[in-house]
Parts: sequence; C-alpha cells; structure tokens
Amino acid sequence: MKPVNVGLLGTGFMGRTHTYAYKSIPFYIQSPDALARMVAVYSRTPEKAVRFKEVHGFSKVYLNDWRKLIDDKEVEVVDNTLPNFLHYEPCLYALESGKNVICEKPLTVKLEEARKLYEKSIKTGVKTMSIFNYRFLPAVKFMKNFISSGQIGKLFHFRCVFAHSGHVDVNRPWSWKENFETSGGGASADLGIHAIDLARYLVGEISKVMAREKIFIPERKDPTGETKKVTADDAFMSLLEFENGALGTLEATRVGTGYKNYLRVEIHGSEGGLVWNLEDLNYVKVFKTEGPRREQGWKVILVDLPWWPPRGHIGGWQTGHVFALYNFLEAIVKDEKEFAPTFYDGYQAQRVLEAIHRSNKENRWIDLEMVR
Repeated sequence: MKPVNVGLLGTGFMGRTHTYAYKSIPFYIQSPDALARMVAVYSRTPEKAVRFKEVHGFSKVYLNDWRKLIDDKEVEVVDNTLPNFLHYEPCLYALESGKNVICEKPLTVKLEEARKLYEKSIKTGVKTMSIFNYRFLPAVKFMKNFISSGQIGKLFHFRCVFAHSGHVDVNRPWSWKENFETSGGGASADLGIHAIDLARYLVGEISKVMAREKIFIPERKDPTGETKKVTADDAFMSLLEFENGALGTLEATRVGTGYKNYLRVEIHGSEGGLVWNLEDLNYVKVFKTEGPRREQGWKVILVDLPWWPPRGHIGGWQTGHVFALYNFLEAIVKDEKEFAPTFYDGYQAQRVLEAIHRSNKENRWIDLEMVR
C-alpha cells in the first residue's frame, strides 16, 4: 500500500463527503494498493478550516489563500470541492504546478474554461478526475457491463429524470447557486450534469440537443433579507440524439415536489432493457427478450458491494465516492493511462450542458459539433 498525499479545498458538504470517502477506503477495498494521507485543508472561512483540521485529522491548515495549499511540496493531489465559480483558477494553478487534480462537478461555470483545463491537463500529463461518482455505484457498473457485453442488443432509448425538491420552498435563501454567473446553471449544472455523464457513460456520445429551461421562482431573499433575482434554472427538459442512433430524454429539476434525490435511468435495446433508481440504488430491473414472449418479464437483481459490508448487506450513496476516489488514487500509484472520468469527461459533459443553454435561448436543435 502506498500513501498519496491529499490537499483538500473546501470544507462544505462535498468536502466532508470526500474526506469520508478517503478515510473509508480500507474498509471498502480489500488489500488496497493506495491510501489517502490527509495532508492539508483550506476553507474560505478560516474558523471552519481550523475546526475541520481538528475533527478530521488533517496535518495542516491553510487560511485565506488556496495557493498556499497547492504550493505545499507534500501535496500530491489537489481535491477541489469549492463552489462552482472557484473551480477554474485553483484547478488551473494546480495543473501548472504539476499536481494531480480532482474537481467536483461541473468542471467550471464556462465552457471555454472547461476546455482550457482539459487542454492544460493534456500538456502537463498529470492525472485528473471529474467527480461523476454515480459511475462507480455497483448498480451503474452492472448496467455498464450489461450493455458493453451486448446483452441489451442495439441501443434504442435512454431516459433519465433527476429530481429533488430542495428549491420548492420559496423561503429558501438565495445563494450563489441561484446565480447563473457563479453556478453555470441551476438544476442543469447541479443535477443535469450527472445525468449527462450517465448518458455518455452508458450509451455513448451525444450528437444533438433540444432543450427548455425554466425559472419558476424568479426572486429569493438572501440571508440578509435583500431580495435578489434568480438567474439559474429551476428545471430543464431535453431531447437527445446519440451518435450511435439512439434517442434520449433527459430532465432535471430542483422543484420536484415529493422527491428527495430521485435519479431514474431507463435504457431499452433490441434484446433487453434496464431500469435503475438512485432512491433504491442497490437494485436493477433487467428485461431480456428470451424464450416464449408470454413468459418474458422484468427480473429484479440485488447488486451489492464486492467486499464490505458482507454480500447482501447493501451499500449507500456515499460508496460511489469511496470507489471513485480510490480508483483515482490507484491510477496514480499504478500510473494507469485508461482511468476515467478525467477532465476530458468534465469538458465533454460541459459541452452538452452548454448546448442545453444555447438550445433554450435560441429555440432550436443544437449540433454538438458546433459547441467547442
């Protein structure tokens, strides 16, 4: 086992999630090849950084300037969990400093910045990761293997709905997430980017997009009581065409009344179908066109974790981050060239996100070849 030194930017929900994942690796992975050593942490709020260091066992804390953490010679991996508008500059600085970089989704708030990060990562040759954690859930891996092995046949349809109700309450305070300039999108950049990546991962590259975005609650009050305009979408719906000829529908909403974190994926092909829902994340429904038609039907499969907890003891949402971050550390230790998702995948997902925004503004289909 080789330790990899991690410097964490951000102590919010995702900072805590990543820290949990790093520390949980030896419990979930039998005989891991890599482990995380939590070297340093930075927060925009100094007292939070100090508290985070004490509670979670980081060796060092950096205050006021994230560059100091990146400049630390001990730090091998810079893990950026800061708000969306603070993704670009720290990631670019880390790449230029020769550090391996992890970045939460979306990669940036602007497509041009995402492209620059991807291009810089290629030039520097360091390892990068875009956090698309759902790829690493056992059920999603099962679906990927099912499709890749040809069991679904020719791909026809992809359907995806990502819905939660976090913004239904009109009294929810305004934050940077309601501002398009600082978020890069509302439901589209927050939830939809995950759905976009699942579409690419499971079905293939997207060639065309038609979309509609909607702001249902146009104003909110910030924590001081000042009324501010909402410029990031509450919800969007889109039609997709894939390069392989499949059709898709993809939608996301933060005002999906009644849902908590509902991510449903359906994939249909000439020889089978798959259905999975994050709110029941350990089960996949499988259909095969085998035998007499009157005897065909959906089969429900429990897809549990490979090592811990014991078989049949189901896992949770956080396991996606555990396996995602472990695979990245392993790729560094073994110098693996085929690791994904990298900043390439973050950039490709951002191209689709940009196409959704353009389609909504221009009221037409957007060809991805024109979105660079």
